[in-house]
Amino acid sequence: MKNRAQIILSVLAILILLGIAAYFIFKPSAHLTVSTGVGFGDTGSGTVTPGSVVEPGTGSNRAGVVVAPNLIKITDGPVSAGEAVFDIAPALIPSAAATSTATSSTAFIPANYTPGDVGVHYIDRESGNVYEYLALSRKLSRISNRTLPGIQEASWLADGSMAIVRYVSQASGSSHITTYALPATGTGGYFFQQDLDQATIIGSSTVFILASNSTGSTGSTAKSDGTNPKSLFASALSSIFVKAGGSNFLAVTKAASELDGYAFLLSNNGNMTPILGPLKGLTILPSPSGKTILYSYTDGTALHMSAFNISDGIVINLPLATLAEKCVWASNSTSLYCGIPSSLNDANIPDDWYQGTTSFTDKIWRIDLSTRLATLIVDPSQGGKVDIDAVDLSIDPTSQVLVFRNKKDSSLWAYSL
Repeated sequence: MKNRAQIILSVLAILILLGIAAYFIFKPSAHLTVSTGVGFGDTGSGTVTPGSVVEPGTGSNRAGVVVAPNLIKITDGPVSAGEAVFDIAPALIPSAAATSTATSSTAFIPANYTPGDVGVHYIDRESGNVYEYLALSRKLSRISNRTLPGIQEASWLADGSMAIVRYVSQASGSSHITTYALPATGTGGYFFQQDLDQATIIGSSTVFILASNSTGSTGSTAKSDGTNPKSLFASALSSIFVKAGGSNFLAVTKAASELDGYAFLLSNNGNMTPILGPLKGLTILPSPSGKTILYSYTDGTALHMSAFNISDGIVINLPLATLAEKCVWASNSTSLYCGIPSSLNDANIPDDWYQGTTSFTDKIWRIDLSTRLATLIVDPSQGGKVDIDAVDLSIDPTSQVLVFRNKKDSSLWAYSL
């Protein structure tokens, strides 16, 4: 009986120790606070040091799997939505011991870099670790071992030095959407107010957040380190998504196949000027210059895709159709790379696709707006015998590498153009 009591006491002691350890591992750092101003938290310094190279090498040890010529499967497991793709200039390469902070303008680059390579920063969804993949030399490094599992989406600074990440957290028995500024190295960062509708990087160094309440929506901006917060606009509309191109901010109503959608130009005082709509299932993608908007919509029987020039109102009907969010603009704002479904036989698009009840098998096409010429880049189902539903397309500024996620399993892929 005495032995049994000792065993029970030992088990309880172990459970208590585990509970204490879990508290200190998973609780937010005490210096990271939430601001009640316009949604931006206070910056702080973290304690996590950069990780080490986990899979560098050459030959058979090179990272990623070649599925077809120029087509590489970077990960088998799921990654968070959103990645940074950037060119690595030799003059910007820091030393092997260099690290980044939330205010850094130079991305962390591991020692095994190749000058002129293309860097890809992404987040492993299961662990929350940040990885860097060098697309041309095919080298992989873990640059953060911060444990932040379950990150659903990330929006990166152009140089890959920091991401605004979003995940579901539990507090007092309730679920909340938590938004956090995560430096690529895991060191430093800050929290935003909870349950934001949107948090994304605008341009090279600006963070935009959108919050809704009973009276509508408010949009705010700040620098990437959380300083200089500004209220941008207030609107009576609550179910909107805001995108930016150049100096333009645009609001679009959330897409549904049976509902009319509208897109508006936003002014600093909150005025909205209608520019597109009513169009069912409307989704938009502004160009980097902000002068042109790619948009897609449905007429109940077919999906259509066009480009709209904001200044002169000219519409260019494009030869292929897909959802606008399955495309990415090249930095010159005159060409697009898109995942184009081989077939579109679901009349309830985009609803069924958003809900995951239908899926596409895509080919990757390049569309030139000046000539309206569409060029097939790669057909993964033919060359690689793999079905890819391409989302989160990103491209580096010099158009060397196209990176995308496969919506079917959230794996990360790269194609050398």
